[in-house]
Amino acid sequence: MEVDLIHARALYYRLWHYLVVFVHDERLFQELGALVRHLKDYPFDLKTGQSWQEFDNFLAQGLEAFKAEQNAVLFAPGEQFVPLSASYYLEGQDNGKKRLEAIALLKQSGLHIESHTIGVPVAEDDLAFLTLMMNAFLKEMLANPHFFALHATLFKDFFHLCGDAFINAISTHQRSVCYKNCAIILSAFIQHERLFFNLV
Repeated sequence: MEVDLIHARALYYRLWHYLVVFVHDERLFQELGALVRHLKDYPFDLKTGQSWQEFDNFLAQGLEAFKAEQNAVLFAPGEQFVPLSASYYLEGQDNGKKRLEAIALLKQSGLHIESHTIGVPVAEDDLAFLTLMMNAFLKEMLANPHFFALHATLFKDFFHLCGDAFINAISTHQRSVCYKNCAIILSAFIQHERLFFNLV
């Protein structure tokens, strides 16, 4: 398998991760900005190219502008609700069977996954954790072919099933501005992933 493709896919899951964890300080914001500046030079098409540019332009407004929108779209109580767990999207409630499936997959991997980006504990089927786990599986796959099957299961049983619903939720949120561009980018990416796994 092409190493550059694996690296690129890992970066997209890392981007997705930053979009669903609370970017509360300058360090995380600078990491997100660096990732966007790198990935925007390799868009899927003209539409995603425009979205990357608008995303980058929005980030140029600074941390507070991004934090305000992220809080309004994902974390503010009483606003239009955007679920963050696979269980909620697929079962209508948090802490469902999908969490148990995610825990089982993590156990199979033998990895202990943690990151400075997650400030509070999250469930294993939360998108913040799932994106981190996929990023880790892709990196491990470079040295250990065992992780190909694990990362395929993670995509087919989680991202493939609930990714569209999350993307639609951030795209249609009444407070979404920057996140509308993120939705366009993630939508193109998840279609690319489906092609990779022959799911279209």
